[in-house]
Formats: sequence, C-alpha cells, structure tokens
Amino acid sequence: MDVGKNFISDMCCKLAVVAGAMLMFASCSFLDVEPQDLIEYDKFFKNEEELEMALTGCYRQLASNDLYGDMFQGRMGLTADLGYCTQSTDMNTVAFNTITVSDAKILGYWKRLYVVISRANLLLKNVDKVDMDVTRRGYIKGEALFLRAYAYFLLVNKFRNIPLILDVPPTSDPEYLQVAQSSPETVYRKIVADMKEAGDLVRPISAVEGGGHVTQSAVWGILARVCLSMAGEPLRITEMYAEAETYAKKVIDTGLHRLNPKYDSIFINYSRDIYDPKESIFEIEYWGDNTGLYYTAGRVGRNTGIASSVNSPIGQCIAIIRATDFAYHLYDRDDLRRDWCIGNFTYVNNSDQKNYMAEGSNMWIRYCGKFRREYEVSNSKAGMATAINFPVLRYADVLLMYAEAHLCNPERDRGQDDAALDYFNMVRRRGHGTDVDVPGEFDYEWVSDTEFMNEIRDERARELAYELLRRDDLVRWGMYNDQMRYIHSTVPSSMVWEKYANAYFGNVSARDVVWPIPAYEIGVNKKLVQNTGW
Repeated sequence: MDVGKNFISDMCCKLAVVAGAMLMFASCSFLDVEPQDLIEYDKFFKNEEELEMALTGCYRQLASNDLYGDMFQGRMGLTADLGYCTQSTDMNTVAFNTITVSDAKILGYWKRLYVVISRANLLLKNVDKVDMDVTRRGYIKGEALFLRAYAYFLLVNKFRNIPLILDVPPTSDPEYLQVAQSSPETVYRKIVADMKEAGDLVRPISAVEGGGHVTQSAVWGILARVCLSMAGEPLRITEMYAEAETYAKKVIDTGLHRLNPKYDSIFINYSRDIYDPKESIFEIEYWGDNTGLYYTAGRVGRNTGIASSVNSPIGQCIAIIRATDFAYHLYDRDDLRRDWCIGNFTYVNNSDQKNYMAEGSNMWIRYCGKFRREYEVSNSKAGMATAINFPVLRYADVLLMYAEAHLCNPERDRGQDDAALDYFNMVRRRGHGTDVDVPGEFDYEWVSDTEFMNEIRDERARELAYELLRRDDLVRWGMYNDQMRYIHSTVPSSMVWEKYANAYFGNVSARDVVWPIPAYEIGVNKKLVQNTGW
C-alpha cells in the first residue's frame, strides 16, 4: 500500500514543510516570541519529488493525534446522541461537552488545521515553479487545493468565524501574522470554489490505488457535504441543496462505486489494510505500531471499540465510548448493522473469547464496536497505536446525501421520486443483508416529504454511526440542543455509567453549536473576536 511509502516520504519532507509551520500566523505557539530568522523555503521546491514530499506533509497533518489520529476518536464529543464518553481523565473537557475557551483539545484542533492550511499555501505558492509534466502538476495542485479547503471546512463548521488565509506571509511582521475573521459565508464560498477547481485537476479514483489519495470522487462527495452544510444552519442558503444534489450525482454517475455487499466487511477491510475504493472513497491511512524508525499509526479501534486489556491477544482497546439506548433502538432487529456498530458482546478476561449479551439488554453500557482490533493486521498489538484506517467519505454517505439534497431541493417537483428513494433503499437493503439492487421487504415506501426526511436522518445515524458526522448533521438540521436534552432525559438513574452520561448530555447548552475561539489564539492575534456566548 501507498501508506508506508507515503510516511517515509513524509519523514524526508520535514525540512520542506517546516517553513510552512514556521510561517504560521495566529495558530502557532512561537508567535508569542520574536522570531529571529526563517528557513528559506523557496530554495527547497526544485523538483517533482519535493512537491510530492510537501503534499504528503499536508496529508499527514490530518492523520495527527490532534485530529483523526486520536482526539477525533471519542474525545471531542462528535458522537452526539449516539454515544457518550466514559473516560474519567477527559472530564471537564470537550469530550464531556464541558467546553471552555482554554480547552486543549479545541486549541489543538484549531492549530493543527491551520498547519494543514499553511503547508498547502506554501505548496500552492511554489507548485508552478517546478519544471514538470503539466498534468502531473495539476494533480498535486488539485490535491493541495482540496486539503486546504477541507481544513477550512472542518474549521468553519465548528467555529464559524475564522481567519481566511490564502497565501504565505512575506515576513513575520504582525500585520501579516494577525488576520481578522471572515464571515462564514465568505469562507464557505471559497471552500466551494477551491473544491470545484480541485475536481477538475485531480485523478479519477480508478487511477489510484485506493482511498488514501484525493480523487475526483472524494472532491465531489465532500463538496456535496459542504453544500448541505451551507443549506442548513446557520446560513440556510437553500439553493445549495441543488449543488449538493449535483455533486453527489457526479460521484454516482462515474460508475466507479458500488456498496460493499456486506456491511461488516467495510470495517474489517480498514483493519486488514485492504483498499475497497468502490465503497471507501476517501480514508485516513495509518501504518505500523509507532515502534521502530518509520511508522504512522493512530488510535482507531484503540480509543473506541470493544474493551480489551493491554495483555489481550487482540490488542488493547480502552473503549471510551458507550452507545445510547436511543442509538440501539434506531435499528430494527433484522438490521445487521446494529450488532456491528453497537457491540453485542464483551471479551472474557485477557482472551479473545466472547460473552454475548441478550438482545435488548444492557443498551446503555454496550460499546461502540464499529472498529475492531481483532481483525487488525499488525506485527505487534502490545502498544497503544493501531494501523486501522478511518473513513472520511463512503459511497453509502453519497447515496444518502443525494436523497436528502434532492428531497430538500426547492426546485424539484413535489411528491415521490424514484431515484432518491432507490438510492436511499439501496443503503437500507445492504444494512439488512439483501441484494442492494433488488426491491424487497425492507424498502421504505414514500408517504410524505416530512416523513422521508425523518427517515433519512435516522438512516444516516444507522449507517454512519461513530464516523464523526452525527454532531455536524444535528447542528445543520437545527436539532442538536433539543436532541441532546432529550437523550439526557432518558438516562436511567440506576445505570453504572450514569454520572458520565449525565455529564455528557447535561452539559450541552444553546451556545455549544459553535465552539469558542481558543483563548490562546485571541491572545496572540489581537484581531480575533470571540464567538457570541463565550
């Protein structure tokens, strides 16, 4: 796989990208001291290999512990109503929705994404200076444009009011390093423009080895996600539903994607280091176990999964996320996804033997079981890191986004729509283990737009549970606070993890749909203004 080679390249590219890190504006800790000198980055970008190294440096930041590598995995409250944190050491942090302006996880999130942006800006500034094949240059430029845009998307949908930096500061003077916030719409419009340009430059997914690289399908699918976000809260730019529909359909119309017939196989493939680009369109890649000279492992399946001890033959899982009763009952008893997403067993002592739970029992203490170390391919499972990849975009998500975007498109004809229904039902059929192309007993039959929208919301939860999308979905639907309060009202008083569930769901308030600008950033960038309520 590419991932091992990519990491070795990343080790080599540290000198190339350190200039980007040094030139960071309001997100780097060195800004509270006076820099004495800067690396002359313009002497580095001399050939295609060095451009590739710099591009790898952008990818690697997304895989870092501040983001997908660790903190996203159960420690930033992203599961919303589907699960809750039980890691006592994370109390009084965003993991339990105790959000403050000084939260280290939120600061790390902000800083790391601006490192992605800084590195992408540095690469884009220099990409045209290298004498190389024009088409190949376009691939690199397109991937860098997308990665910068994706970083901005992750920022704007959490903080809303953020600085939009599109170039490398010429000096370290405060006038260049301290940048005011742009409006959310301005940032979103730039994200859309950059992703559209990237889609014309990058390769189709059939031309790469797997989902670890940005491809046309990845760009168009994430662009559909961005457009749905713009159409929802707080912008409510409803014409973006049509854009979301268009870009989801572009992915579908490539003819390069198909649902994996078995739901559990998707996640077993991530553990076994097997590419499945028909289903897995864009994924964060990991390799090794963080021992030796070259590695880039994460904590997928270690932070969240079914608990196992440090001495277990399957590898340690601290299992910091437990499912909710609400999540369990979203599934009907014939839905095969239920007992995969929400584990129906525990491991016996330090063995790989399983103790199964009775159906309908222990709903509040079941583990999020989507990513499982028992299938992981690794020379050593003794450490805290895993080589399990993590999905950013799957084909099932594209099908559900198309159904939602088409349903909500104000320009469509009202009433039943066969295409949207069929794409929706393909996901349901696979969830119930039937042929995705053959209508059957598990199909949803359209009754009304309102009911279909409710079904789409529930189906997204069933299909994409614990893939870091639920909080953002609830926020853009304007449902986050009400839904979290509702789940809080259902926490049983006799449940062993009651204090954790009550903290997780009870701490949410109206202002929490937006995260605060980190206090540290406001301290070093005097042009930043704190979000309302913080």
